[in-house]
Amino acid sequence: MEIGNFISFLKPNIGSKFTKSAFVQARMTVKPEVLKKLSQTLIDEFYTDNDKAIKLWEEFRLLAIDGSRITLPITNELKSIYGDAKNQTTTGIVQARCSVIYDVKNNYVLGGILAPLNSGERKLALSHLLHCKSNDLLIYDRGYPSYGFIYKHIKKD
Repeated sequence: MEIGNFISFLKPNIGSKFTKSAFVQARMTVKPEVLKKLSQTLIDEFYTDNDKAIKLWEEFRLLAIDGSRITLPITNELKSIYGDAKNQTTTGIVQARCSVIYDVKNNYVLGGILAPLNSGERKLALSHLLHCKSNDLLIYDRGYPSYGFIYKHIKKD
C-alpha cells in the first residue's frame, strides 16, 4: 500500500500533503526498537484470546527455525559490525548471519536475529526459545541437531 493511501485510510480528511522523499527522511528518525515493540505487540495480540483463529497442527503450534547468510551493502560500519567473507578472488563482501522463527500455519514471523557472520546458527536458534510454549512443535533442518542442542530444549521446558 502506498504511504499516501495508508495515511488517507487512517485519516480520510487530512489536509496536509507530503512527498515520498519527506516520508523517507522522516522514517530514518524512527528507532528500530519502536518497530520491534510494534511487531511484538501485534503478535501478542494475535495469540491472546484468539483461539478460534489460531491454526494448529495436531494440537501443536508448528514453528520453523532456520538461519542463513545475507549479503549487506559494503560499508566500513557494516563490515566492523557484521564481518566479511572472502570469495575466490579474495574480494571481501559484507555478510551477516540471520535466524528466524516462523509460525508455519499462521504465517507469522515470531522473531528474527541479525548477528555477526561468525555467530553460530545453533546459538542463534536457541535464543528463539523465548518465543516458545509447551504446545509448540519445532522444525529444524538437518544441520541443527546435537545432544547439547536437544538438551537445551528439554531444559527450557
